[in-house]
Amino acid sequence: MKNLKNQDYTKDIQLPNEKIQKIVADNYYKKSIKQVENFDVDINHLENIFTNETYFLAMKLVPLLERKVLYLSYIENVRLNDICKRLKISKNEVVSLRSKAIVHFKHNLEMLYKIQKVKKGE
Repeated sequence: MKNLKNQDYTKDIQLPNEKIQKIVADNYYKKSIKQVENFDVDINHLENIFTNETYFLAMKLVPLLERKVLYLSYIENVRLNDICKRLKISKNEVVSLRSKAIVHFKHNLEMLYKIQKVKKGE
C-alpha cells in the first residue's frame, strides 16, 4: 500500500508554461532582492552603491544632477530620450553632465588618494 502512495506523488506534474515562468521569475527576484537589500541606492544616493569608503566619498562629492544622470544611465539603464524627459533637460546637457560626472568622480578619487598619502606621510 505504501508504494502506491509514493507512486502517486512521483508522477510527472504538468504545469502550464506561464505558471512555470512565474515560479522561476519569483524565485529569481526574491534572490536578487536579498542581495540588494543592504544597498540604499536611489536617484539621489548613487554613492551608496560603493562599499569602498574612498569611492563613496568621491561619488558623494559629485554634484547631485550629475549623479542623477549617472544613476539613470548606468543603474537603471534609462535611454537618453527618457533621461531628458525625466530631468527636463536637453540631450546635449545629459551627455555633457554624464561626461562631467565621470571627470569629477575621477578627479575626486585622485584628490582623496593624495590626501590619504599625505596623512600616511608618504
